[in-house]
Amino acid sequence: MRQLFRRITTISATCALAVSVAAAVAVAAEPTTGNILTGKLPTTNSTHLIGDGDTGFGPTDSNITKIIAGEENGSAENNGYASWDDVYLQYDFGEREIHSINLYRNGYENALNTFKRIKVEVSSNEDFSDANVLFGTADVEETAATKLAAQTINLTTPVTARYVRIWQKGHCIQNTNSSWKGYGNGVGLREIEVIAKLKDGETLPDAQETRNIALGKLPYVYGLDPTNIAAISDGKQDDNYAVHNSTGERWLQFEYKNRYRIHEGSSRAPIRWSA
Repeated sequence: MRQLFRRITTISATCALAVSVAAAVAVAAEPTTGNILTGKLPTTNSTHLIGDGDTGFGPTDSNITKIIAGEENGSAENNGYASWDDVYLQYDFGEREIHSINLYRNGYENALNTFKRIKVEVSSNEDFSDANVLFGTADVEETAATKLAAQTINLTTPVTARYVRIWQKGHCIQNTNSSWKGYGNGVGLREIEVIAKLKDGETLPDAQETRNIALGKLPYVYGLDPTNIAAISDGKQDDNYAVHNSTGERWLQFEYKNRYRIHEGSSRAPIRWSA
């Protein structure tokens, strides 16, 4: 009996070890992931920005980042589509293990889009000499069921890369309240998310780091031209003032191209009004 008990004990211990190893493997297979693009700025042929963490939709293009694929030509077939370029946004996020990518595109209230020649690729080199294509090149057709939903590219096996490029060549619009359809040269995205394995102890920002979006921009002026107008947005709160030369009603207007979530406004002596 003593010998039999020992054998059973040995078998039980072996089984327990096997279960523990399996549990450890299961935990390792589920790394902590997050959107590593939050707050990062892309390289592109556009001066607009993307990456503020806002995936919401507005009924106009004011809430998206747009780059242009080519010149529209109403007298040419498909508005000149054949002469347009494949354009991209490119991000550098450091060497990462990527699990999925989400693309939130623009939309219209009474229309559905076909997004032309979508390609998503990653690389370890900035020039994409070792590009790994994760999707496409293919058109992505929006339906009533998928309208405004993200295009999600889930990777069966995670890939390691440093850069991502998202390509597109304009879009084709089909009205839902009429028979009209046509080609547009805009490539508009509300947000891009790259979901990757986080480093030990890493935390991600809730939203894009705030910055002065008026810096270096010259405003539209209602009234006479101010003196030293560049000082209004030079980022310095010193005695180098801009001086408005109008009496009565006068104001300045800044244009930021994109829609932003405003956290703070300040007029700590950037301009001196003169009557």
